[in-house]
Amino acid sequence: MGAMENKGLNVFNTAYVLADQKTATDTDYERVEGVIGHEYFHNWTGNRVTCRDWFQLTLKEGLTVFRDQEFSSDMNSRAVNRIENVRGLRGRQFAEDAGPMSHPIRPDSYISMDNFYTATVYTKGSEVIRMYQTILGFEGFNKGLKLYFERHDGTGVTCDDFLAAMADANDVDLSQFALWYSTSGTPTVTYSTKYEDGTFTLTLSQKSNSETPMHIPVSFGLLDKATGKEVVPTTVLDLKEEIQSFTFDGLEGDAVPSILREFSAPVKLEPATGDVDEESLAFLAARDTDGFNRWESGQKLYASLIFQTLDDKTSEKTMEYVNEAFGRTLMDKETTDYSIQAYALILPSEGTLAEEMKVIDPIGLHKARGTVKKALARKFQSELLERYNELTEIMSQDKEFKVDAESIGRRRLRNVFLEYLCSIKETPEEQATAAKLAMDH
Repeated sequence: MGAMENKGLNVFNTAYVLADQKTATDTDYERVEGVIGHEYFHNWTGNRVTCRDWFQLTLKEGLTVFRDQEFSSDMNSRAVNRIENVRGLRGRQFAEDAGPMSHPIRPDSYISMDNFYTATVYTKGSEVIRMYQTILGFEGFNKGLKLYFERHDGTGVTCDDFLAAMADANDVDLSQFALWYSTSGTPTVTYSTKYEDGTFTLTLSQKSNSETPMHIPVSFGLLDKATGKEVVPTTVLDLKEEIQSFTFDGLEGDAVPSILREFSAPVKLEPATGDVDEESLAFLAARDTDGFNRWESGQKLYASLIFQTLDDKTSEKTMEYVNEAFGRTLMDKETTDYSIQAYALILPSEGTLAEEMKVIDPIGLHKARGTVKKALARKFQSELLERYNELTEIMSQDKEFKVDAESIGRRRLRNVFLEYLCSIKETPEEQATAAKLAMDH
């Protein structure tokens, strides 16, 4: 356990309250900040307004996890914080949803109360709270939260009371959204698109363990395929039916969709055709205005190349797309968010890649990922060294150690450059394979 929000006497694991720059990493500092924030926020969401019974545990923990995530986003890089949270959700909670221990965020029964402290109750619970904010907007969510505190300060309440406060404060019907509290498993959303005569049509369909369709907020945007400019800013689409279409008129040309921005719902997103559109992924990885989707597109593109390398069926076109996205991100010197730039350059982990394999080949996967990494490092060696030296020079001018978002981002990005540069060390056989991948097409 990291800490406990006992009223008037918070108790902390020393790893989450003490840090020294001689031994602590930037991640350690961020974790201390987040855990202390979490327990502090429990004063209202957990202590002053508490749970009527243990079945409502997600009411205080999901809400407080959401609050500490928002706090950490404000203090550091919002896009990177979102990426880290989603990686944790997919790594632990999605696996929990897919296994024999799958349960809704508000379970119906338990043998031991300790069993309630799960990734589903905590992290998926926080995603449900985030969806309220996505659906209602920041102002609407804050109105609902204010009413919730006014109504229930000093009492024990239920998840239904929270939903009622949100609905009443904004005069909306959230009865369909309530299914998230009783439905286990991870919903799947599939999509297809069509462009014709200035009109772009997006068709979404959903599949879940619920007998009736769920209310799934899908944040969506469109970028002009010719110019890369955003022609439809982030818009929340309320998917409430099994199959639903949304149209966008008045476009001057075809567009590339950016779907599920900021990971607006804890679902799996898949193309209806089942095929990977590498051209669109490369486009979004280089130009998407949403930090999360820009990272996500790059990860899918990298994964496609790694799996091709694993199967010894590398596509020259895929390599071109990867080089384009990697190079554009690498040489983007206008960004002020160094952390998101760092994450956009990192290849997906072997653990993440393994989740997409029916039969896992650990050795082959390790070699394939390493081969792609070395090929990128060799192709962009001069650029990587140039950017590394630039950041080294900037950081050398700092007179004191800082743990603000900009300083952390610089260190994070510089380490990514260094990791790629250090990977260029291989056997003659590996050199031949990497050289083949790095060829100019």
